[in-house]
Amino acid sequence: MTRNLLLAISAAAGIASAIQASAENTIVWETLGNTADASGNVSYTQRFTITPDAPFERMAFCMFKRPMTPLNPADTIVEILPGYFAVASPRFEKAKAGEPIVVDIATRAALRTTSYGPDGMHLVCNGKPVRTVNTRRGITDNPSQWRMPDGRDGMIYGDAAFAANDSLRTTLRPAPYMQIPTPKSVTIGSGTVAIPTLRTERIDDPRHDYYRVHIGGDTAVIYTNSRRPAAVEAMLRRRLAESADASGRVPEADIEDWADYAYRGMMIDVARNFIGKEDMKSLIDLIARYGLNILHFHLGDDEGWRVEIPALPELTAVGARRGYTETDDVPFLKGIYSGDGNPDATDTPANGFYTVDEYVEILRYADSLGVAVLPEFDSPGHSRAAIRAMEWRYRNTGDASLRLIHDGDTSRYTTAQALHDNIMNPAVEGCYKFWGIVFDGIKDIYARAGVELPAVHIGGDEVPDHAWDGSGLAQALMRRNGMKHQRDLHAYFVERVAQLAAERGLAIAGWQEMALDHSKAYNDAVRPSTIAVNCWTNAGDKGSRIAAEGWPLIISNVDYIYFDQTPNTHPEEPGLTWGGLVDEFRPLHATIDALCPADPATQANVAGISGHLFSETVRSRAMIERYILPRMLGLAERAFHARPTLTDAEYFGAITAEMPRWQAEGRDFYMRHPGIRLRDGKIEMNEPYGIGEIRYTLDGSQPTRQSALYTGPFVPGDAAQVRARLFAGPAESVTSLLYLK
Repeated sequence: MTRNLLLAISAAAGIASAIQASAENTIVWETLGNTADASGNVSYTQRFTITPDAPFERMAFCMFKRPMTPLNPADTIVEILPGYFAVASPRFEKAKAGEPIVVDIATRAALRTTSYGPDGMHLVCNGKPVRTVNTRRGITDNPSQWRMPDGRDGMIYGDAAFAANDSLRTTLRPAPYMQIPTPKSVTIGSGTVAIPTLRTERIDDPRHDYYRVHIGGDTAVIYTNSRRPAAVEAMLRRRLAESADASGRVPEADIEDWADYAYRGMMIDVARNFIGKEDMKSLIDLIARYGLNILHFHLGDDEGWRVEIPALPELTAVGARRGYTETDDVPFLKGIYSGDGNPDATDTPANGFYTVDEYVEILRYADSLGVAVLPEFDSPGHSRAAIRAMEWRYRNTGDASLRLIHDGDTSRYTTAQALHDNIMNPAVEGCYKFWGIVFDGIKDIYARAGVELPAVHIGGDEVPDHAWDGSGLAQALMRRNGMKHQRDLHAYFVERVAQLAAERGLAIAGWQEMALDHSKAYNDAVRPSTIAVNCWTNAGDKGSRIAAEGWPLIISNVDYIYFDQTPNTHPEEPGLTWGGLVDEFRPLHATIDALCPADPATQANVAGISGHLFSETVRSRAMIERYILPRMLGLAERAFHARPTLTDAEYFGAITAEMPRWQAEGRDFYMRHPGIRLRDGKIEMNEPYGIGEIRYTLDGSQPTRQSALYTGPFVPGDAAQVRARLFAGPAESVTSLLYLK
């Protein structure tokens, strides 16, 4: 999986963090299995085998926060940041080159999926990071590594996969011009024609991106009301290409289409882990190909700030770099999720940002494909990168006017991500000066690019209780304004930021917390400048409540269209689990009636739908592709059709038809793993698509592209188990496993 990172660092804020050792330093990680004590408390032991080339001080790593205790009494572990840890030991100071040191850590909870293992492992010597060659051993070598001690088992074994694959396989394929997203109407004529030349003519029609066209001659005129006719033309060009026969001819037809939603979005998070400009453009190709028209670009969060704002160089000089440090008094952020401890490394997704020129290039490229780019900088929560950057500015300039927090604040809070220091303080005037500069900077970049700035997404989500309880400034502000609850202070912040945007002629967007449980005065003040409210959880029927208040609801539910959630319970399958399983069918069922069950007047306020990919577990463009393909097809179908259209079988057939195209383009994508069953003394295998190759092993090792090729049923001999994977281009499934003994 490639990483293409461009890194431009402010020289004034630079710090020497050079890698200090050769690649002879290695760390091998493995899990020794899930166990339970006499009280039923579940834990697993992580083993780090360190082979250094010289003495060192610490071994650091990134991992989702869990209670951990070193099993060797000489070792100690510290939490540098929730999600970033370091182990120290006098054993490290006595290390000899080439002699392994084993560090065992008892970790509370069960390890059930690969995404909860560690990453970014490195050594520390003389306070500086030391790069290592890291190996993470698989978590499916033996059942104790993934099974719960009480026997609960998330593995999808080969025989279950065989039955599922058998039920899914279908000969259904899209009829001519019926590729996802399916058009509203296609009438096939009696003849065929060569693929015609296309041109567009503007018409008036109230429907979203409406067009009609007759395919029947050398030229086809697309009558459309779209503000981006090139996008409509590209969509039709794709339908023509994919409907052509071997001689390049297509059926005569009359096609009419429009989208039920004006806002058809895909959110990609580059704040947590970064990808470069060219990789981003490749993903925009996919967004446009399937008729989506908004790239919700998550650029600023706790873990990074990823676009240059010229008036605030610290945002990227500090906020686009992560490395090893135990203090915040450095010009970079503490490590989390990924990296090698070096804030200057250019080959890790921990570091990087888009220069103004690069961002302009992305904007123009997206615009040429009919995609508008909606930038997001989360606030007042999820703001650690901005806070640390502005604190560095304050320390180095003495200018306190852009601070986002204040001294003496004793508030104690814990966010959903276990952080305690990531929330802007609404009573600090620097917050509003800061947002004004950000708005001006972003507005200038879009003007330079000559493209539309649809809105700026200001976040507004996940502010925990007690965020400002210990702030004298916040408490005084609440008293002056008669505020009774922290929610009122949160609303005050959003309203002021919305006003700053409105003064500049800008619209805003935000997450559901921005629109829920506020006063009528607040709603009347903020709602007019808001074009989108993303509802990410429907507990308590939040979507219907948002729409009923007149807010422009964007269906964004985690349990349907968060593509960073794992599609199944197989322990090797990457992705998170907190929002439930999101398989390839789940987005197809994200209908308006399921996610905004309400009367027609309320549903009229549903402005769109958006898929989401947060990047805690992302390390490359290829990983993003695996997460969004094929699930993006279900999102696209619902973006054009608020209510059901395709059956599951028709949808799976459409997915199957697209896979060879992704394979030919060298894209990664999710595939179900092969089925394996023992029948009449022979091993049989299957896959549901009819593409790629099944490779298998009989010795318990993981299948690779060089393993034996499955060509038909075979006798397994005395093998105790069979493992298999499906390979298609760069894509590969997780391992299928069947025990025979």
